[in-house]
Amino acid sequence: MDKSSLRGLFPVTKNLVYFNHAAVGPLSMRAYEAMEAFIRDQRDFGALHWKDWYAEYVHLRTAAARLIGAEPGEIAILKNTSEGLSFVAEGFRWERGDNVVTTDLEFPSNSTPWRKLDRRGVGVRVVQSHDGAFTVDDVARCIDGRTRIVTVSSVAFHNGFAADLDAIGDLCARRNVLFCVDAIQSVGVLPTDVKRSKIAFLAADGHKWMCGSEGAAIFFVAAEHRDKLDVLENGWTNIERKGKFIDCPIDLLPDARRFEAGSLNTSGIFGLRAAIDLLLEIGIADISEETTRIAALLADRLDGIGWRVATPRPIRSGIVGALPPPGQTSLLKWHRLLEENGVVCAPREGMLRFSPHFYNVESEIDRVIDVLRDAAGHA
Repeated sequence: MDKSSLRGLFPVTKNLVYFNHAAVGPLSMRAYEAMEAFIRDQRDFGALHWKDWYAEYVHLRTAAARLIGAEPGEIAILKNTSEGLSFVAEGFRWERGDNVVTTDLEFPSNSTPWRKLDRRGVGVRVVQSHDGAFTVDDVARCIDGRTRIVTVSSVAFHNGFAADLDAIGDLCARRNVLFCVDAIQSVGVLPTDVKRSKIAFLAADGHKWMCGSEGAAIFFVAAEHRDKLDVLENGWTNIERKGKFIDCPIDLLPDARRFEAGSLNTSGIFGLRAAIDLLLEIGIADISEETTRIAALLADRLDGIGWRVATPRPIRSGIVGALPPPGQTSLLKWHRLLEENGVVCAPREGMLRFSPHFYNVESEIDRVIDVLRDAAGHA
């Protein structure tokens, strides 16, 4: 991997040590230029080139399908992960007494929609993690004859624990349970294969590890499970209009576009397609290997200066959560100190969360460690 040329595609490297991809990833020049070209076109020509916009939607679905091992017709373009997960939670045809299994490591996007199902008589069973992790056996113990869906985050947002999606998918298949994944912390940085992992539903926003803009997300619905979800939003773009607007047919489109009920975030789509194309060009396997190498090195270096790494070992994602040595200054002060020294990370759940990507380099880890060590020496 030629880091020098890749870093040139990310102008953020000229300004910051950016270890915050688990929050918002920076735009590459490819994504920025694609968005800028679209915005300039709309400025200068309005909707004259609308056919090009629609073609870009097709290109994004195709690129996203390649990224996660799906078919283009199984990809819908939504505004964020929460929307996709809510479409599953509210659109599934539950019966009173059914239950869903999730975990105690979930971000609100993959917690709130399921907890709100109590009004429909649907229970939520929560897998209890141990030392920030859980196993497929932990999930199995929560499943019973009324479990309809198991839903987990591919990577825990705060401590970086990576779930064994293949094992959980196999379990769900054996128990006749649908598998839903909040994949926002893995798509774009870790290999994802929805068919191998037997995933029925997956949602992932583009603004984190894919390094797109906010407001453009991919939503995968396996073709064989598409009709298990009622469509919650209706509009003019998810029906078979047959060229009509007034008194048009209301039959839903046959593929995942049925979940796209109105006008899409076209500028975000241009950016996300360019961002995904760059990831595919580099290769997700290489991106994963380099990102986890950098993250593991950072974890070791943090250990070496007395910080307690809470991320389960071995490191299998790009997220490292760590706590300062006992008795030292507050977490928010550490966070502010790092930002004042050009290092961007995030405070999460009592830890500092560092989330480097494939283009980050070891000298940037040195910078983080130097700032923390020097500050501790002057405390």
